[in-house]
Amino acid sequence: MENRLLVEAANLFGTPIYVYDLPFIAQRVKTVQDFFEDFDFRLAYAMKANFNKDLLSLLNKLGTMVDVVSFGEYLQALSVGFSPERIIVNGNCKKESELERYVKDGVYSINLDSYEELLRLEKIASRQVRVSIRVNPDVDPKTHPHIATGLKENKFGVDFDTAHEMIKRINSNKNLELIGLHCHIGSQITEVEPYLEAVVSIKYFAKSVGLNFEVLNLGGGWGIDYGNGKAMSLQEYREKIFPILKELNSKIVLELGRWIVAPAAYLVSKVEYVKRTPFKTFVMIDTGMNHLIRPALYGAKHKILPLYETKGREKIKADVVGPICESSDTFRKSYTMPRPREGELVVICDVGAYGYAMASDYNLMPKPKEIIWDGSKLFTSS
Repeated sequence: MENRLLVEAANLFGTPIYVYDLPFIAQRVKTVQDFFEDFDFRLAYAMKANFNKDLLSLLNKLGTMVDVVSFGEYLQALSVGFSPERIIVNGNCKKESELERYVKDGVYSINLDSYEELLRLEKIASRQVRVSIRVNPDVDPKTHPHIATGLKENKFGVDFDTAHEMIKRINSNKNLELIGLHCHIGSQITEVEPYLEAVVSIKYFAKSVGLNFEVLNLGGGWGIDYGNGKAMSLQEYREKIFPILKELNSKIVLELGRWIVAPAAYLVSKVEYVKRTPFKTFVMIDTGMNHLIRPALYGAKHKILPLYETKGREKIKADVVGPICESSDTFRKSYTMPRPREGELVVICDVGAYGYAMASDYNLMPKPKEIIWDGSKLFTSS
């Protein structure tokens, strides 16, 4: 997105603000759909990454499905026009009342996260309901421990032995239709090998139990480049994963969130102070960990770029920090940047996933406005 648009947004709406680039999101969707053009493919947007209504409305118009992990997300999806048959329900702790609603509405699939959940659903299912089993292949996704979900110590999914028992139980229930297997091993994964290991293990499990399934839900987790040069290689994914998918000959569902929306959003902030101490320099900006918690929670490193004239500016190393009363309210440490002046603007990049979605009004500092760029105009999100 052009810097002039970000500056214009700040001038129009103040700071801090999130700015979303909808044309970029549309292009990402097209890229994924073209990538899987040789398969019977469905893209299900992972709403936990970003639940902005304007963004969801765009995805609905583009014909994607949506993956929800809570009842609140389910209601949000319905509110922007997604029909239940285009909604996949995930989550490890579904309440009885929520399951009743999913069954009544006829969602595309309830992805069962445990044997215990299957037992609960059996009591509720008074009509036929489509289900998948979330298997946990005990694969190391080589990502941050907080966003790894496919290891045996993680709370998500079931091992293959339990999955086999669930398959037998489902097949004996006339109201439950097993459509496939689901496997989500983690988030911000930048190597193909963990996906290869997971898909191979699913292939051999299905063969060992004689399971022919309609849908293979590969989860999501494709990593993006946050500035360190590491990202998921689509070419390597094609070379290593596609041959196995062709062997399985099933519908493919991919639940992507971050890869679709993270690079499409910017957090624009104003420099309030440049504080110098005998030990270091602090660039203090008017947004904090209450607006973007990823650096404090995951040690995430986002690019921070100047929206001011840099020609002739001295390069400094500074800690870029926010106004929250916590020492962890730090975006970057010893970050090299052209020395800013008070009142100038900076932008934190790649914040479309788990940015506003995890924001709070901690310290009673309100959340930023969300601003939409639709390709022709800037406006405040509904």
